[in-house]
Amino acid sequence: MNLTPLVDRGLDIRKQIKTLQAELKDIEKKLEQAGLHGDHVELKDADREGRRFLARGSRVLIPVIFTADKLIGTFKHDSPVHVKIADAADGHLRDFFTLTQTWENNFDNGKRFRTEADAILGKAAPAFITACLSRDKYGIPKSDIKVNWDDQEPIQ
Repeated sequence: MNLTPLVDRGLDIRKQIKTLQAELKDIEKKLEQAGLHGDHVELKDADREGRRFLARGSRVLIPVIFTADKLIGTFKHDSPVHVKIADAADGHLRDFFTLTQTWENNFDNGKRFRTEADAILGKAAPAFITACLSRDKYGIPKSDIKVNWDDQEPIQ
């Protein structure tokens, strides 16, 4: 099977997508700016707080929403935010939020993680790394398959 046309087309598509994403982001910024200075109307959902600007196209209006009711998703235990929310919850904090403790990987990629494990744990590193493998529900280590478009190499 000749993969050359597939690789070439894939590269063309990725370039077009990047160009279009950048253009769309610029358009959205301009619409937001227009909305900041334009006339606002009420949101369709009366239970939400905020306003909307209606950007006029040739065929449709595109609402630019300015919400005022975004709620906090997480906060640190015993932080000033925690204290403020807990006080306001009047004993019902756990009805709205769950305290979880998680461990986060300190390294941004597996190669760096493994290098540090070797340096810190020495002979114990392989067992530790095996224990740290992400596994599916059957216990099989998960793996990624990627077409790495960003790591292009010239043809020799």
